[in-house]
Amino acid sequence: GAALSARMRGTDQVSVCFFGDGASNQGTFHESANLASIWKLPVLFVCENNLYAESTPADYSLSVRDVADRAAGYSMPGVIVDGQDIFAVYEVARAAVARGRAGQGPTLTEAKTYRYGGHFLADDPHRYRSVEEEEHYKARDCIKQFREHVLAAELLRTSDLEAIDGECLAQLDEAVTFAEASPQPELSELLTDVYVKYP
Repeated sequence: GAALSARMRGTDQVSVCFFGDGASNQGTFHESANLASIWKLPVLFVCENNLYAESTPADYSLSVRDVADRAAGYSMPGVIVDGQDIFAVYEVARAAVARGRAGQGPTLTEAKTYRYGGHFLADDPHRYRSVEEEEHYKARDCIKQFREHVLAAELLRTSDLEAIDGECLAQLDEAVTFAEASPQPELSELLTDVYVKYP
């Protein structure tokens, strides 16, 4: 809808839709990809493939090896990128956005990444994956790789990165303090902005 709005208003905006490997099996993804391709809408579909749809391994639930392979069914490019490499993701996204702005339609990007924790608070990921697997991906952490790259290329200094870390931690502390000091919402707000279908 946002991409269609941009097209109708004649702006150069591009919609970016993020979803996981599990969502790529749902009808809403396929319907959206089909319509965006038919109308050549400026959309960047980004599948963050973290290898698990909650606890279901992607290689068990996908009919294709790569989610990006599904792009061919909708006449759009399907691009695979290392989701742990910030610079690679930037370049792929830049090309897809330029394509959308040029009126060439949507692009499906599959960012191969990893989820370190559980799918939700009570989810114990060690029920369905190994500690060794987790350690393999943690060794390729995107922030760690970013730090190594910018320091080696002398784009930033260690002191710059420490300052950024300090600012982020201060913002987190401020947000937590605000949340803890805020009153609990009224019971009457329970269903505000929540769609409920009654029988």
